[in-house]
Amino acid sequence: MKRLPGNTLLMLLLAVVPGLATCSETVPARLEPAAAPVEVEHEAHAAHEALDEATPARRWLPDAPLSRGMQRVRSATETLGHGSHGHLDDAQVRGIAAELKAAVDMMFAECKLDPEPDAALHPLLARVLMASNTLSESGYDATALAELQAVVARYPLLFDDPAWSASQSD
Repeated sequence: MKRLPGNTLLMLLLAVVPGLATCSETVPARLEPAAAPVEVEHEAHAAHEALDEATPARRWLPDAPLSRGMQRVRSATETLGHGSHGHLDDAQVRGIAAELKAAVDMMFAECKLDPEPDAALHPLLARVLMASNTLSESGYDATALAELQAVVARYPLLFDDPAWSASQSD
C-alpha cells in the first residue's frame, strides 16, 4: 500500500467529486495521511484528468476573488520558474509553496461561483494544492512546476477573466 501525503486524498476527492465542496467552504489545513491502494490512486487520477479536460462551450466569468487568486497562482508559478535555473533556495521555494496554498485557501473562502464553473475550478485548485504540498515537502520540483504551468494555461480556457488578459501584457 502506498501512503498519500498530506492533503492528497482530499484533493483527489475534490477533483473527482466536484460537488463535494464549494468555493465558499474552507479546506482543512492538514489531514492525516490515508492509505490507499495504488489502483485507487490511478483511477482517481484518470477521473481527475477527464474532468479537467472538459472545456465549456462558453467561458465563465470569474468573480473578483477568483481573479485575484489565480493571478497570485500565476505570479508564484512564474517566480518558481527561476528554480529551474537554480536561482531559488529552499526557503524561497517553500515561500512560493506557502503563497500558492494561501491563494487557494483565499479562493475557497471568498469566491462565489455557480455550480458549473465551481466544479470546473476544483480540479485546477486541487492541482495547485498538490504542487504546493510537493514544493513545501521536497523543495524545487520540476514536475510540480510543470503542473502549475498547466493550471495557468488551462485557466483562461475555462474563465473569461479580463484582468488575466490585461495582465498578460505586463
